[in-house]
Amino acid sequence: MKECGKKNFLNILMNKLILFLLFIICSLQVSVEEGQVNFDKDAYPFTSETKESLFYSLLNELRCPKCQSSNLAGSNSPISNDLKREVYELVVEGKSSRQIKDHLVDRYGNFIIYNPPIEPATYALWFGPFILILLSALVIILVRKRII
Repeated sequence: MKECGKKNFLNILMNKLILFLLFIICSLQVSVEEGQVNFDKDAYPFTSETKESLFYSLLNELRCPKCQSSNLAGSNSPISNDLKREVYELVVEGKSSRQIKDHLVDRYGNFIIYNPPIEPATYALWFGPFILILLSALVIILVRKRII
């Protein structure tokens, strides 16, 4: 009887492992497909490859204000299209990456960039996950000491 229970446990464990691996593989596939965004080169014509590469790198670095989990390159909302046009115009004017990001942060706040600066307003964002992990570990240790 114990042998049958052990086999069932191993089967359940293997099934969960297989499902987990399938989930990971599917997640990786989705993230690879999201990174491959093609643009119509005629919509954003550039005189130099430097400006063109700056424009496309900014579209990948800046967040869409409406689609909270998407960058400008992956979003097709009206606000992201306006922002793409604005970024394009700033790049054509000769603005640097830092100047363009500063302009958009002044207008939309730190939310527009994926890596906001470390300042008092963003301490929870930067340090909150580490504090939660430490608190969780502390709670686990305290609970185990009381149980054992």
